[in-house]
Amino acid sequence: MRCRGYELDLIVGINETGPVVLGVAGSDIHGVALDIGSTSLECSLFDLSSSKKIDVHQIENPQVSYGSDVLTRVQRSMMGDYDLLSGALRSGINSLINDICGRNEISPDSVFAVTIAGNTIMSHFFLGLEVNNIPISPYIPVVNSPVFLSAAEAGLNINESAVIYVFPNSGSYVGGDIISGIIYSGLNTEESPVLFIDVGTNVEITLGCRDWIMTGAGAAGPALEGGVADIGRKAAPGTIDKVLIDPATLKARVGVIDGAEPAGICGSGLIDLVYEMFKTGIIDQTGSFTDAAGGIVCKDGVRAYEVHSSGDGGLFITEAEIKNFLVSKAAMFSFLYVFVKAVGLTFGDIKKVYVSGALGCGINPESAVGIGMLPDIPRDRLFPLGNSSLGGAEMLLLDDTLLEEIRLVGSRITYREMNEDAELMNILQGAIFIPHTEPGLLKV
Repeated sequence: MRCRGYELDLIVGINETGPVVLGVAGSDIHGVALDIGSTSLECSLFDLSSSKKIDVHQIENPQVSYGSDVLTRVQRSMMGDYDLLSGALRSGINSLINDICGRNEISPDSVFAVTIAGNTIMSHFFLGLEVNNIPISPYIPVVNSPVFLSAAEAGLNINESAVIYVFPNSGSYVGGDIISGIIYSGLNTEESPVLFIDVGTNVEITLGCRDWIMTGAGAAGPALEGGVADIGRKAAPGTIDKVLIDPATLKARVGVIDGAEPAGICGSGLIDLVYEMFKTGIIDQTGSFTDAAGGIVCKDGVRAYEVHSSGDGGLFITEAEIKNFLVSKAAMFSFLYVFVKAVGLTFGDIKKVYVSGALGCGINPESAVGIGMLPDIPRDRLFPLGNSSLGGAEMLLLDDTLLEEIRLVGSRITYREMNEDAELMNILQGAIFIPHTEPGLLKV
């Protein structure tokens, strides 16, 4: 903009009505992409002038103190604690953004854009919308469409004129995190059907291509984080992500993110651990410790395998925790099998399988296939994505032309209810064993 010999650089954003002037540009213009997870909040900070990613930061979702799973939090909301839960989430997001700006010596006032992806319940808590009807038939959220609002309206402590975009959801169990992940994976551009698996508190499965998309969800994720194993953790520094067991000594050798002292084990590490225990004969097909099993100790009166020893008491996994994990892995495989079969396809027809969430941080395909969590597909068809929800939010932050594609993806999604599928329970019973009582089902 030029006026009487002067030149001004304007900061222009996009909202539901089109371009909007946010202010006069200074030296710094930043943006934040944010994934609102049930367990963790993670964001990326960008210099919008250069599109350079400056940093990534993660903290625990403060709502965890009110319940480890979203349904418990909804119940608390119904009992009158909605404002407490919504406020805790907003406070956590502000702390996260303040932390990432502070450690990079950036003023939060220079943040003019935030893109947010999260599951339906988390997005509703952030927006201050009612959540009570989401998990109850007929499972109707307050809003499915994308939401634009200013930082002042959202209660975020950044530039008050900043544009906030919240990804749309397609239903109670198909949230903005899945739509963001679809964009990140590129499933919406594929000519042939591909699978996209996101494992967090739930397992969410998407099957489709550029012409059609089908999704479904079920409870299978907690065992891969902290839901059933005391040593379960999100992937972070100090988390075990790889395990090998010496067949001679039956001692575990672990790989740890950033090489720190192990404090827990993430999804990929837990899959490795169970596979290695089975392969070396420590556990049998049912997940029970074998009579001849070595490496077993007594921990608080319960038999357990020592994953890592330390002066603080070490890390252990019990037989009960292993069996709970097998229930979760069985649910995941059963969802996959029934889902693919429902549209007349087989695993052999799927040329790409994208894996995100708790499994997306470096899953070992041999371990996942070995325990029967994933079908026995050619390994070059398996693509770990990491945090695809955050990845899609990053893409949109840097490219507003994706707004129309996000709208189209949402309009093409069909949700399939998995929990009422009669065949699911039949497949599930056999899948509780390692790898399955009918190994042929795993083959392509």
